[in-house]
Amino acid sequence: MKKIWIKASSILLCLFTIAICSSAFAQELDTTKVHSAILKPGEIQEGILVFEDEAGDWKIWYDHRMYWDFAVYFNHEDNPMQNGMQLRRGIIQFKTTMYRDWEAYIDLNAGRGSGATPRDFWLKRYVRTPNWTMEFQVGNFKETTSLERLTSSRMLTFLERSGDSVFEEGRRKGAAFTFYTNKFHTEWGVHGQEIDQNRFERDNEAFGFNGRMVYTPIQEYRRILHLGVWGSVRPPDADNDNRLRLRTRPETRITSNDSHRFLNTGQISDVDNYYRYGFELGAVLGSFHFQGEYKGFSVNRKNGQPDAHFHGGYIKGSYFLTGESRGYFISEGEFANFDHPRNDWGALQVAARYSFYDLNDREANIMGGQQGVLTLGLNYYVQRFIKFQFNYAYVTLDGNANGDGSLTPNNYSYFQTRMLVRLP
Repeated sequence: MKKIWIKASSILLCLFTIAICSSAFAQELDTTKVHSAILKPGEIQEGILVFEDEAGDWKIWYDHRMYWDFAVYFNHEDNPMQNGMQLRRGIIQFKTTMYRDWEAYIDLNAGRGSGATPRDFWLKRYVRTPNWTMEFQVGNFKETTSLERLTSSRMLTFLERSGDSVFEEGRRKGAAFTFYTNKFHTEWGVHGQEIDQNRFERDNEAFGFNGRMVYTPIQEYRRILHLGVWGSVRPPDADNDNRLRLRTRPETRITSNDSHRFLNTGQISDVDNYYRYGFELGAVLGSFHFQGEYKGFSVNRKNGQPDAHFHGGYIKGSYFLTGESRGYFISEGEFANFDHPRNDWGALQVAARYSFYDLNDREANIMGGQQGVLTLGLNYYVQRFIKFQFNYAYVTLDGNANGDGSLTPNNYSYFQTRMLVRLP
């Protein structure tokens, strides 16, 4: 496995060198002005405060958001989940374009009473031509795994991602190379561990390799077809004694729900490495949006221990009753926000999703449980940057979904709502 990490790092280093040396492909820059700029007065663009110069060489923008959530649970008496309210996210973002082809980003989350938690901290270099764009990124940011995981939380159809992203990891230190045309997008990256994991007593930091390819054969106004595939290979994190655990919440995070992770494999020992992969399908047809993913997770073990395999995924559909339609970002390989509301009072969207995740593998003697969640949603957009979401979900669990022995599995339902505001 070490050879894989060395080769992947070498490839990305070569791509970074190409990006730096490919300025001949980029638009010429007036070097007499690169060290100073006169910014125009700030203006609101797409709900964020932006300052930029006339030439577009320098740009600063601020994007702040707050998510207030409330939930009521209809529980079995053996596993009461407390109703409550919380600040799910309080996001503070600063983004800067420098010298036209360089971009830096800082993203903090001040929600959940934990202070300002670092999320995105990265630097990016662009090389642009009329037909394609190449990027190199280094810092702390999301691994390129799963369409739903990569989609910004402000553009999610439901309050939480399916399966609470049990197979996908979050933001990690690393570097990535991205290349895209008007219909094709690909990204490849090498990632270490989370940003707060920077001191290791026994092992070197663990590095993984991941990649994603997206093709959009149809990308028109109100008509989009998205096809994608991704994969990742990683060893266990350093100082984790070659162990790995998968566990997840039931697509809700209010109050005491941190302790109600019914799906839980417990600690899987003797892990050599693990593979993750997924297939993506999405489409927009007028006011209708469909999206689905199938995901797999395979654990390769050593010392004669049996390998383990898990899987899951979701399908979802949504429809704007007021006639709006979602857009698309080929630069990100993901669906974008919707049109501005067609009515003075806003826009209405109805949605449904079914997700299923299976953490049982009898041959490996790992029984982490099965979970199915049917969610119905109603979204009211006062305008694009003020949104009220309403979700009702029914959760089914099998007998092994017992939180690694700490919970009693039972079917239950809940209602949760969110107020999302984007602040300039």
